[in-house]
Amino acid sequence: MTKDNFSALKNMIYSGRGITVGKTPSGNSFIGYSLTGRSPSSQARRLVEGKNTRIIRTDVTDPEQLRQGSPALLLYPAIMPVGDNTLVASNGAQTKLLYNKIKQRMSWILDESFFEYDEKDDRLIDITTYEPDAPNNTPRISAYVRENRATMQIFWEEHGKKKQEMFPMDLFSGRGKLITTYSGGNEKPLAPFQGNPLDVEIGSETAQGIVESIYEAIYGGQTSDDNYRVAAAVAMLKHGGLETAIINRVDRGD
Repeated sequence: MTKDNFSALKNMIYSGRGITVGKTPSGNSFIGYSLTGRSPSSQARRLVEGKNTRIIRTDVTDPEQLRQGSPALLLYPAIMPVGDNTLVASNGAQTKLLYNKIKQRMSWILDESFFEYDEKDDRLIDITTYEPDAPNNTPRISAYVRENRATMQIFWEEHGKKKQEMFPMDLFSGRGKLITTYSGGNEKPLAPFQGNPLDVEIGSETAQGIVESIYEAIYGGQTSDDNYRVAAAVAMLKHGGLETAIINRVDRGD
């Protein structure tokens, strides 16, 4: 039986990528990331952790399938530790920008355009706005955790214009907040997440316990073609160190 209450949020989390921030009952802060994929190229990924940096990033499981999509949108660091007491996470290349802004003691807010080159499609992508993957125009979500405080941010498209919202918050033991890219209705095109981050109850004390709950919640399960689950990861600030856990669908054979 899971110790964390993600079950009520199944429709939200399985339809798109999600970020959870929170604290264990004993007060250890963490960030969780759920990775999903609707296309074969998006499914051809997993999450891995760097041995030296402890960065959790997306990686390739099927190079041929991945080439059908855009590596500039599919490959990125998902969770990055910054020193001993800070974590940043996002669903794209903007994680690197957030990391650098914090290291330079700048505001971590993505308030100015920043472009990366997409070699496959020979274009420049602004990583501070929604993704250029029409018709869904996938929102960019990000989070920042430092000890007892967190901030979540989302950029989405509305009538051809960029919209954004930020959610600063205190973290409380045994509680968390979840934000996802889509609203969970599985519409065509997909509707962006709207409103405040959702409440999550946290009962687990370990990164492995929380990641099991997140991974379980990703699966929609309506049909065999409705399994968008790819992977889940958790990074936890614990006793001055970092505790991590990753589950990949390709390893479990789900």
